Amino acid sequence: MKTLLYFEEYESDLSKALRKRKDINVLFIRTDKNIRFFSNEYLEKHKDYYQFFYDNDFDMEIHKFKNWLNHKKIKIDYFLNDSEFYMEYSNKIAEKLGLECLSSEQVKWVRDKVAMKDKFNQIGLRTVDYQIVTSKNDILKKKKKHVGEPIIFKPRDLMNSKNVFKIDSPNDLNQIDLNLECGKYMVESYCYDQEWSIESLVQDGIVLDSYVTYIPNRTLWAAIDNRLNCHMTVPKIPKYFKFIPKEFIQKIVDGMNLRNGAMTIEVFIDNEGNVMPSELGWRLPGCQATKNHSRSYGFDMCDSLIDIAIHKKVDLKYRNEIISIGDLYLPNKSGLIEKITPLEKLLEMDGVIDGEMFVKVGDHQEKRRVGNDASGWIQVSGKNEFDTLRKMQAAYDAFEIVSSNDIGGKKYVRKI
Repeated sequence: MKTLLYFEEYESDLSKALRKRKDINVLFIRTDKNIRFFSNEYLEKHKDYYQFFYDNDFDMEIHKFKNWLNHKKIKIDYFLNDSEFYMEYSNKIAEKLGLECLSSEQVKWVRDKVAMKDKFNQIGLRTVDYQIVTSKNDILKKKKKHVGEPIIFKPRDLMNSKNVFKIDSPNDLNQIDLNLECGKYMVESYCYDQEWSIESLVQDGIVLDSYVTYIPNRTLWAAIDNRLNCHMTVPKIPKYFKFIPKEFIQKIVDGMNLRNGAMTIEVFIDNEGNVMPSELGWRLPGCQATKNHSRSYGFDMCDSLIDIAIHKKVDLKYRNEIISIGDLYLPNKSGLIEKITPLEKLLEMDGVIDGEMFVKVGDHQEKRRVGNDASGWIQVSGKNEFDTLRKMQAAYDAFEIVSSNDIGGKKYVRKI
């Protein structure tokens, strides 16, 4: 039986799918840095992994790993990585082992937002205006070029909307407390078009299919303001789209010479149906989008990606009636949680089919400035994206979270 090398950043649906497979051996690898993302119970249950020491000399770590493989008489045939943060590190490991993986140049295209947008433009796809910044003065100069319009500041290796700021005036620069001289940050013009995302499976350089996700509110701002933070599968491509999603993704795949894997990409679509790429990831989507598409179409997206990784021909078969499944992140609040709607009550609501709570009464919460800040999530089913959105809104309206803080001896209660 052949062996797949899989970099496991945290416990995920893909991890679970890999552990269920009987047709391959899976060697899980992690680093000493990301061990903290696993529960003690999970680590105790799954001891079948090899650990790299991230800050050690890389060549020394590879040498140790190869010796360990020889000692265990393990031959690795395939490689799969679904980690955004460890994209470069894991692909370097695979490259040293002679496995199919991304080149260092391809890693830049799918991780560095500046290199990514450079490549989009080279391929022939228009993007927003953007540039690298190394000082707040650079940001001010960029702002002056966009008089009366906001600009977006963010890291070039952006993940989960962390350290993303909307700059409306020079005063907004006060919220940026980062070392800009390192050249790891960028600014770009603000796009007012509707944000969507497209998820795709790619085998042998061919886009097998693409799945469209509707995003009513931009994730970070929705999370910050406790607005409807949700995503949902679109069963039928809107008629006003002036592009075919699968063909659009194929152009990117060809331009970046991507071969086998999954892509998720945020795009902007204007009222006339014209599309513009924003940012992509060479991995499965975050949030619950993988679950959404799998349940909408009636197939297992994780298993399909595993088949792609082991070069097994993928034959996509869908349910007769494709429906819309979406995930709604439940609002979060800072302070001592005094009251929160239980998951059991939400699961009784129309269309709610699944969910998970992260917070319970008695917990002390600190609201985070990231796109996935939430007290939990639910998954909602509908005939189409409009039906799903309507049911999500009803669940959102029914959800209640109350927190309190003692500030200066006075109790403040926040309620949604």
